[in-house]
Amino acid sequence: MNLRRSDDSSPASSPSSPAGATEPGRDGAEHGTAGLDKSGRWDHILTLLSEAKRLSVSQVAADLGISESTVRRDFVEMERAQLARRTHGGIVAVDVAYSLAATPRATDQDGTQRERVAATASALIEPGQIIGFNGGRTTTSTARRAVARPDVDSRDGTPGLTVVCAALNIAIETVLRPSVRTVVLGGVAEPYSFELTGPLATATMRDLWLDTMFVGTVGLDIDAGLTCNSDAEAGVTRTMIGHARRVVGLATPDKLGHRALAGICPVAALTDLVIAGPVPEELRTHLGETGVRLHEV
Repeated sequence: MNLRRSDDSSPASSPSSPAGATEPGRDGAEHGTAGLDKSGRWDHILTLLSEAKRLSVSQVAADLGISESTVRRDFVEMERAQLARRTHGGIVAVDVAYSLAATPRATDQDGTQRERVAATASALIEPGQIIGFNGGRTTTSTARRAVARPDVDSRDGTPGLTVVCAALNIAIETVLRPSVRTVVLGGVAEPYSFELTGPLATATMRDLWLDTMFVGTVGLDIDAGLTCNSDAEAGVTRTMIGHARRVVGLATPDKLGHRALAGICPVAALTDLVIAGPVPEELRTHLGETGVRLHEV
């Protein structure tokens, strides 16, 4: 039996605008940002910063509904991570693009579940490993969390982590970290996913080997496996999977039972599956039969 995708008709919210550009009296609880963890706060702050270029402590505290002391600590750590520069009373944007069209949306419908998946997946990484990512918002969140881990630091000229990117926006996230070596596949960039595809991308990947490959998916179905919307993207991802010791699938509940155009790999090709939300019994049984480790978050 195939899994069926649950219907979700709730519209996704848009990212909040900087506090100074909207009506006064707005707070984080009003926009779904109250209670965010540090990663969620940073995502939200970087989204605001990409628009406003300059933020104050009081502005962010009011927007997120948190204390100014928490915001100051976040600003200090963001400067250490080279994501922003501190000024008197705030931060300014550094001269890089923080994201492309896949900018994380802290208030979207599936954002909380996606971040839970990303937090669990990034914890599976060991410092010094070579890891790979295909494109997608869940893999982008996982990459962001992985390179932000405090135990990922370079020593004696050895990278704290090597990231092989099949998507340009993930490369932008990782190249900001001095302790992370970023390897970008060549090829043609897809206009919506920013994934690099074609013979050049595949040929480059044939000479590379990964400790762990993180696979985002548009659909996850017991019979169809993991699927995406582009056969070109699927081909590159399959090559990356074939060159990895460990293959970790990432899924949120909206992916279950959905079949997209192109097959990436069967479920049995995974070593691990990190999934948020309730896991249907038929999928749980299939994972047990195929030896795939299940990580429920």
